[in-house]
Amino acid sequence: MITLSDILLPEDILLDLEVGSAAALFDEVGQNMQRWHGLPRVQVAAALGQREHFGSTALGQGVAIPHGRLAGLRQTHAAYVRLRRPMPFGAPDGKPASDFIVLLVPERATEEHLGILAGVSALFTDPRFRAALHACDDPHGVRALFRSWLPAAA
Repeated sequence: MITLSDILLPEDILLDLEVGSAAALFDEVGQNMQRWHGLPRVQVAAALGQREHFGSTALGQGVAIPHGRLAGLRQTHAAYVRLRRPMPFGAPDGKPASDFIVLLVPERATEEHLGILAGVSALFTDPRFRAALHACDDPHGVRALFRSWLPAAA
């Protein structure tokens, strides 16, 4: 099973991004995915926006996991975005979101997609992980944290 740390690349880690809406966030992610992976910016932003239209992907505690399926995509792509200023994102706890894990998955990657979502949810429910992540100030440090973090024993 693929995990987030297997697919999250330094070029897909955007720190201190300044956006004021979900649409602007999705467009920035689309631009990044087009620049580094050749994915069509408009298609990326539209897939993310379409999924969000059905209901917020915010988990709470300042975290959201926007995700979308792309026709013709051969492998899952991920991005981590940390906003300079949190923005409302329809979280169940009412808190604005500042941390976004964005997943773009092939149309038929259901089990892989669900496995990655579960792993991300487990990471971000740990307040120690969130604090360590916010202490990272460069993409390589963020990627290293995702690769090395072991969940607390239950």
